[in-house]
Amino acid sequence: MNKKNHNYLFLKNKNIKELCEFIWYLEEKYDLLNLKINEIHPWAAYRMDIYYKLGKLTGVFDQSFNHKTSKLKKITYSINLIKNSFFQNNLSNLKKKDVLIFSHPISKKHKNQYIDIYSYKLIKQLIMKNKSFIDFESPFKGKHKRTKKYYTKYLDKIFLLRNIKDKFIKIQIQKNTEKLLNELNTEINKYCDFNIKEFLIHNTKKFIPTYKYYLELLKKTSPKKIYIIISYGRGELIKAAHDLNIKIIEIQHGTFSKYHLGYSFPNSFNYLYFPNKLHVWNEYWKNLISFPIKKENIKIEPFHFLEEKTKEYKNTEKIKNTLIIFGQGGVTKSIVKKIKENINYFKKFQITFKLHPNEYEHLDSYKDLIYLKEKYNISIVKNINLHKCLAKSEYQAGVFSTALYEGVLFNCKTILFDVSGIEYMNKFIEYYKPKII
Repeated sequence: MNKKNHNYLFLKNKNIKELCEFIWYLEEKYDLLNLKINEIHPWAAYRMDIYYKLGKLTGVFDQSFNHKTSKLKKITYSINLIKNSFFQNNLSNLKKKDVLIFSHPISKKHKNQYIDIYSYKLIKQLIMKNKSFIDFESPFKGKHKRTKKYYTKYLDKIFLLRNIKDKFIKIQIQKNTEKLLNELNTEINKYCDFNIKEFLIHNTKKFIPTYKYYLELLKKTSPKKIYIIISYGRGELIKAAHDLNIKIIEIQHGTFSKYHLGYSFPNSFNYLYFPNKLHVWNEYWKNLISFPIKKENIKIEPFHFLEEKTKEYKNTEKIKNTLIIFGQGGVTKSIVKKIKENINYFKKFQITFKLHPNEYEHLDSYKDLIYLKEKYNISIVKNINLHKCLAKSEYQAGVFSTALYEGVLFNCKTILFDVSGIEYMNKFIEYYKPKII
């Protein structure tokens, strides 16, 4: 696609597909995955953050996406960070371990306790095999819901100290890099007000102390393997592992596709910021991988938590005309708009609208959703027993939520909203033939 046509399409349609193509175009033109500042590759390390930022600023995502946190909540989060750093679990007494796990920050209730649904089976296996390990847990919105175990360590201290130390980092930019960044700024600012140069410098400052803390942590624990649940956003840890020749494995936590920039690299790739191996749920996901990782480094490891849930609710009876709709950060307002536009179709359903965990605190900003709740008795829910709800629901609807793949296993009939992000679901549409609104 030539530059002129690409820009025209991006400005005209403003969807995830064209946002990705715009980013790929920039990456190819400026070799951004290999861009270096202070020996760091900030574009490669913070690529998903750039994607989310550009998506919001260009109107691809709802303007409410990644809502600003209130000052009071920021203060509360900071207090919790300090408390957990110094009174809960400091990182000064680390010892050698066989395995390290960097679990998902979001916890879910299972058998009356909170767990990370993606790593809990692995933890069970390590205990049974008598392996020494640590589960490093990040805070979610300043909190830790899981009961702290003997193998748990909190990462709050790393986040706290990096937020202090990054202010004292000095950055030196070479003349050719400075020129490139200025050109990149000019190009991006044709579409939105985003100082990418400032963004990359700021994140380089954040990367340097974070990387050093992880390097020290890995030297003290000297593990044979590291398991992570999400690789994007963990660039500092991944680079530290590679620099020490420690094998790092990612466990699948959600959907991916050609248009998920955490896993899509059509033009170039930087191995320093990606795991050695991937564990994916089944052949469907294995066949979707198109970036340069050897097939022998992709292992099928079933989603054990989901398998347990399908067995638990296999005899649950469906309730006729029930529909669960999944909100999703960045497109929830677009989903609600589609419901309003097609209300004559949707009002026949008994609807449960499930917000994404990142949206729980911002329900008040979804005025149209509150209107639908009051006018058409739509139930808006946060923490629910998702799999029990899927087992009972006759229908499910959304755009590209991971829950839609789970709902298929519970025999839910699927409706997709044709809004930005449906590009993720090309293979799903081809395979499952959902109804598209």
